[in-house]
Amino acid sequence: MNYLLVFILNLIVWYAVTWSFEPANLIAGAVVSAFVTAIFGKEFPYHPKKAFQIRRYVIFFKFFFVFLQQMFKANIIMVYRVLSPGPPIKPGVVKMPLYLKSPLGRTILANSITLAPGTFTMDITEDFLYVHWIYVVTEDPARTEELICGNLQKILKEVFE
Repeated sequence: MNYLLVFILNLIVWYAVTWSFEPANLIAGAVVSAFVTAIFGKEFPYHPKKAFQIRRYVIFFKFFFVFLQQMFKANIIMVYRVLSPGPPIKPGVVKMPLYLKSPLGRTILANSITLAPGTFTMDITEDFLYVHWIYVVTEDPARTEELICGNLQKILKEVFE
């Protein structure tokens, strides 16, 4: 059942990215999805019953829009930093608490932080993320979490746990 789920998800991503439903593309999508499923299907960490809960997809959709909002805000801040005379930067590494237990949820959170300009996830430990931040406002872990990822971690916890 896991392999079927991975195949279907791969196929959906393929068609969403290519957005072409010509016969050659349909065949190529099926072949590539089968190949990826054969290699990585056993690595899919979730039980199929959880994967078919529609509520999780709705919440992940919410995550996507909250992430876009955070990304937009980070881009505006970076534009200010780049265009300011004598760029206002105070780089440093901060420690941010990590409440997610799901490996996939942790990875998505770390990558989301890295995609936002001005931040880069350097390390993930059991309870913390270490993030390089271009302008360290505070070193308080709770405040750091609020400023860097807002409520992304809470939304991902609803999706993956």
